[in-house]
Amino acid sequence: MFKSIQWKIIAIFLLLTVSVMIVVGTFLLQNISAYYYNDFNNSLDNQVFTEELENEFSTLIAENDGIYKCLDRLKVYSVQMGIDSFRNYYVLDKSLNILGGSSPAQSGFDATPNLILALSGERGNLANKNSRFMDYALPLGSGEYIIYVTDTKEEVNEIISNMFINIFWALMFGLLISLILGFFLSRTIISPISTLQHRSESMAEGDFTHKIEVRSRDEIGRLTIAFNEMAGKINTSLEEIQAEKNKVEAILLHMTDAVAAYDNNGTLIHINPAGENLLGEYKDKSFDEFFDMLEANISLYRILYIDSNESIERDVEFKGKNLKAFFAPFNTERSVTAGVVVVFQDITRRHMLDNARREFVANVSHELRTPLTTIKTYAETIADMDDGDTDSSVMHFIKVIENEADRMTRLVKDLLTLSQLDSSKAIERRKKFDLSQLVSSVVEKLSITAKNSGHRIKVDINMTSPICFGEPDAIEQVITNIISNAIKYTPAGGKIDIACYGDFSKAYITVRDNGIGIPENDLPRIFERFYRVDKARSRQSGGTGLGLAIAKEIIVRHEGTIEIESPNQKGTIVKITLPLYKK
Repeated sequence: MFKSIQWKIIAIFLLLTVSVMIVVGTFLLQNISAYYYNDFNNSLDNQVFTEELENEFSTLIAENDGIYKCLDRLKVYSVQMGIDSFRNYYVLDKSLNILGGSSPAQSGFDATPNLILALSGERGNLANKNSRFMDYALPLGSGEYIIYVTDTKEEVNEIISNMFINIFWALMFGLLISLILGFFLSRTIISPISTLQHRSESMAEGDFTHKIEVRSRDEIGRLTIAFNEMAGKINTSLEEIQAEKNKVEAILLHMTDAVAAYDNNGTLIHINPAGENLLGEYKDKSFDEFFDMLEANISLYRILYIDSNESIERDVEFKGKNLKAFFAPFNTERSVTAGVVVVFQDITRRHMLDNARREFVANVSHELRTPLTTIKTYAETIADMDDGDTDSSVMHFIKVIENEADRMTRLVKDLLTLSQLDSSKAIERRKKFDLSQLVSSVVEKLSITAKNSGHRIKVDINMTSPICFGEPDAIEQVITNIISNAIKYTPAGGKIDIACYGDFSKAYITVRDNGIGIPENDLPRIFERFYRVDKARSRQSGGTGLGLAIAKEIIVRHEGTIEIESPNQKGTIVKITLPLYKK
């Protein structure tokens, strides 16, 4: 109960009242005591024992029986001195023995500070608030006698006691008033806050429909207005979020692709029906356990912390199906990686079709080699049999047959190469080789062709024995293809720059020319099979449309990358990256 703000406000009121009453009471009591002391001394100093009376006493002391005359004289001033049952006067000798006074004789007095002053010839009018009584001492003559006035302080103590009782009852009355005022004032403040509390609890349970009535325009009223606006915005946001959630759940529910979500620990946290059908009893396995079983060469740590900004693809086989798995990390609202989503796409049918297509292309290419060789041989034989009498048009046709047979032979050769790459039969004899020597060898072989076309080739090799591991003939084929393309599609007198450099882990080859370039729309498809930028020109130059596709397949199988750029469609830049050999 006392943890409530209402009781805290009431407690503050009560403590404030008590503090004020204590301060005021202490001030009053101290001032009353001081006033009583000051009045006691001032009345005796200024109204009773004046200088005239003191001189009169000095004259009377000098006479015979002067001390008794002084006692008689003091009786005259007893009213002015306030003599009563609490206050009395006495005449003392040097030994502080009582010679007479307003009350029955006593044996004597102890030496007080005021009596000590009087014995030394000075007035003893010091006020000692801690003493049990008040006293005043006036020396007579040369200090042989002392007029001594004492007060038991019973009167002032009674006044102070009555004052204390009045202050106590005033304190009680003030506490009661503070309790009542604090209760009603706190209710005024707490009531809207309690309403806000109940509305917050309702909002926590999902009720955002009711608004709080605004009863004032003060800070609490403005807080209520802001709370109502906040509730409306939260309700709108939650409705939008719920709609998005329902939409996503509906999409996942009816997706034919399997979707699974794993948290940072690799535990499965969500899976759609298609995913449950696919994974079955394996859904209880952690991320790393499941994909290690599939030999997918992937780990949760790599996705979350190394390749967190990339989506990763893997081809796997599971339950007799060919699947393509897409891995994408997802974040919390604070951009903290929370887990990874995996989408499984069934590509079994496509995989079978691709295999059938590859087998068909390989078989057709293989079967075409023999007739093409025969056509080429017979065309050359007919041309060699020319004795000069053959019609020129016939010889022209024979020449065309030879050229087309050569082009078909090159096409069949490229198709067989791609078939070997697709079937993973290529690049089986890997070995270490010096990349810079390989680049220099290719440039040397093609230098005559470039010179005949009027091109200037510049070679810049900034690596010392960059050792790579793979199939040197295949890499040579790629470099030859790239430089040959630069020579073919660069006008006469062009410039071709070839650079080979690297760092601690990778080697880079760059081929830059100032040729005709590649249109921006064609760049995304440049590595597609049979794709030609300018079909007429490619055919005239003897291209098959497979060279770049073969080059990319070879580089990818060497765990490298190949990229082509054409800034402003003027000239072409080809960048090849290969990993260096690691011992």
